[in-house]
Amino acid sequence: MECIELSRKRVSGMRRVWFPVVFLFALTTLAPLPEDTLAQGQGMVDRVARAKKEGAVNFYSTWDIGRSQLLKEIFEKRYPGIVVNVFRATAASMNNRLSLEAKTGRHEFDVTIPGEIFWKGLNDQGLFAPYCSPERDAYPAGLKDDRCLWTMLNLNTNVMAYNTRMVSKEDAPRKLLDLLHPRWKDKLVMDPQDYRWFAYTLDKMGEEKGIDFMKRLAGQRPHFRPGHTLQIQLVAAGEFPVNVMGYGYRVEEMRAKGAPIDWYADEPVSITGAVGSLSRRAPHPEAGKLFMDFLLSREAQQAMVRFNVVPARPDVPPDPPRLTKGIKLHPVKPELADIINRRIEQFRAIFETQ
Repeated sequence: MECIELSRKRVSGMRRVWFPVVFLFALTTLAPLPEDTLAQGQGMVDRVARAKKEGAVNFYSTWDIGRSQLLKEIFEKRYPGIVVNVFRATAASMNNRLSLEAKTGRHEFDVTIPGEIFWKGLNDQGLFAPYCSPERDAYPAGLKDDRCLWTMLNLNTNVMAYNTRMVSKEDAPRKLLDLLHPRWKDKLVMDPQDYRWFAYTLDKMGEEKGIDFMKRLAGQRPHFRPGHTLQIQLVAAGEFPVNVMGYGYRVEEMRAKGAPIDWYADEPVSITGAVGSLSRRAPHPEAGKLFMDFLLSREAQQAMVRFNVVPARPDVPPDPPRLTKGIKLHPVKPELADIINRRIEQFRAIFETQ
């Protein structure tokens, strides 16, 4: 009986202790939300309603068909009633299309991801509008401008690939300057029109050191083959032991298939990628803003990983994580386009290409 009585006292005591705790929890959870939180939530509801009235969003994409289609399907599932019309083209063709729209006053796109090298010229034509999406807060300063005109959506890391059967890990070039070692004379492969890589490397090294490096690299008598994907394939096939510049995700695609290839990156690693912008004269402005929010969201960034894309959003790791984990990055800004013509002339003069 004493044990039973003691247990009853304990239960009674526990009830006395827990009642105020539960009561306080209820008061906390049922307390009204701050006015700014309620306003934000209502603002989102209103935006979705306005976007659904517009009924569509025109997305001008330079990404591959598979990625563009996947993002279209996810968005349309999340926001039924809003159709995503995708127009896809290469970066150069997209630049021509957007420039033509600017000249003719057609203004058919809502959101676009032009090649970063063309962005500045398009913006000078007054094509883009500032939009400070709340999702931009997740992106570091180097991946967005301070006027809310562009945000980088994916990262292409510039790496040096090598054939693991032809080159030991110890001998593989880890820095750009390692490409100048006598062992690589007549054995390197690079793109005959790698003007952007040239411009980005000079931006990283500085004009004087960069030009000196390029002249010494030309003295290594590299072989020229057009296309970074082709170069990676040739390295994997053993045609060349090392390439000067390839994209990290392409090398990882080959590695995943069992190809004898690996990479090192000269830190800080130059990174390029697609930048997203909203049209200044969007035919569907509210749907355009909603779609921009979506492209910057975790959901969209995670979806792109399925296509071996390195997401720009820091809280979404790539597959494999080594593509960016622990690596210092040197983001390339679209404003470098202002000097690309001079860089093209310098590249051609140094490497004697056309």
